[in-house]
Amino acid sequence: MSANFHETNVRCSSEAAKNFVDWYYRQVNDAKSVSQAYINGHAAYDKAGHPPADICINGLVVATPQEWEKLLEQQRQAPKQPDPNKRRVRYEVETYNVHVINADYRFGAPQKMVDLHSPTDGVRMMMVLAVGGTVYFGTGRNKGDEYWEKQHFSDTFILVPNWDVLEKPGAKYGRKYLAMSHNYRTSD
Repeated sequence: MSANFHETNVRCSSEAAKNFVDWYYRQVNDAKSVSQAYINGHAAYDKAGHPPADICINGLVVATPQEWEKLLEQQRQAPKQPDPNKRRVRYEVETYNVHVINADYRFGAPQKMVDLHSPTDGVRMMMVLAVGGTVYFGTGRNKGDEYWEKQHFSDTFILVPNWDVLEKPGAKYGRKYLAMSHNYRTSD
């Protein structure tokens, strides 16, 4: 393996992780949908017969991204804060780490993508992304503000290429990588 191959993997996976983390937690914090972050419902994976995303939330297997969104909505409706104007959940990412686990991921890839991209150009990567931080429940933004609870969280995602976006020329917009597996944990 050449140093250039390794540098490309590091650069591309780091960029993909940053983009995914920034987008995903902004969506969660703004109470917007995250279901499009998963392979479910993406044509290339559906056509290839890929099973739905494997989602596990605090040990509970969740069948669909929409069910995960319902759990996120329940967090926002925490009963300890009766005033609906003060209900708030905020995720602060403190760290993330990404590693390429397969530089030549091809499942569901259109032949055009296999022909155009080699394992050395950082397009067909499968990655593991570990994210850690704190989730705050309450209205506060600073230490001493109105939090009624805070917990540490960790998320682990297996990300795969979003063939539906990547096969389009330029591929500047849209989620370039999708979660095929997601494991979420919180602790006090």
